[in-house]
Amino acid sequence: MDLGAILLVLLTGLVVKVAVMILGARLVLRVYQATYQFPPKRLWLLLPKEDLPEIKLLWWSFVLFFSSELVCGIEAYILLQASALVGIAHGVISAIGMGLFALGSYLHLDRRILRYGTSQCLANRICRGCTITAAARCKFLLVILQIATFIVLAAIAAFFVPTDRMVVDTSKYLLPFDSLNAWFDNVIKPWLMVHFPNYQPTGVAYYLPGSVLFLEFRILPAITVAIALAGIAYLRRQREARGIRLIVLAAGILSYVYLGIVLNAGTGDLLIASLGHEIAEFWFLLIIAEFLRRSFNPEVQVIRGTDVTT
Repeated sequence: MDLGAILLVLLTGLVVKVAVMILGARLVLRVYQATYQFPPKRLWLLLPKEDLPEIKLLWWSFVLFFSSELVCGIEAYILLQASALVGIAHGVISAIGMGLFALGSYLHLDRRILRYGTSQCLANRICRGCTITAAARCKFLLVILQIATFIVLAAIAAFFVPTDRMVVDTSKYLLPFDSLNAWFDNVIKPWLMVHFPNYQPTGVAYYLPGSVLFLEFRILPAITVAIALAGIAYLRRQREARGIRLIVLAAGILSYVYLGIVLNAGTGDLLIASLGHEIAEFWFLLIIAEFLRRSFNPEVQVIRGTDVTT
């Protein structure tokens, strides 16, 4: 692999990915302490008792997210090459984690703000009277069905994304420094070939197997379609709450699928896609950590029935 490509791999694997793993582990630990343990001396989150069910669901999504990063780390730091089995495991765990995160976020938002199907429903400002229990059902039912249909169609569109194996083209990363390239070829490359058997100067060891892409662009979209259709069936049977939850779950899984479409299929460059994937995860964790800190740290909260003042 050429020097420019190796530098980009090192930036992705030893800087951004490590930051993601550290931040993910910290988030899992701190949410666990605020959710399952008694209040520590220095609180990070002050969780009201009624918020615990959704927060526990979010915590499990963080656990799955961190687990997927550990699985990916096995490929990057131990195997030192692409692995179909590891890639599939990473994709499955990440998709489930995103689905649970979307569901937990919706449940929390619904209980705090939306309050769908109750007399305090946010949409009542438009509806001017809830009709969900009447024969006409919810006035926004058609809108919800349209959203669910869009999720189904978006998932079907993923079937048209190619699933051919992606291999790094190292020629695009040649540095414009002849002496530095020569030093790398004459000194560093022989050392790498001796100490790292999986190292291939052509970059062929760094690829994304077609089986992983088949999972992300065929199997996961098919699961998304099935879940969304089940949600539509519940909506048609006047079980709106359960139908919406299934639709939100499907949307969370689909978000992971489209992250891969944008980065892998959109860029057509595996190294750029890998770097973009890690950066997206890093900013996602930062936003979630800040949201949790600001949402659950008012001056006075109630934790498991105990008043706590900051």
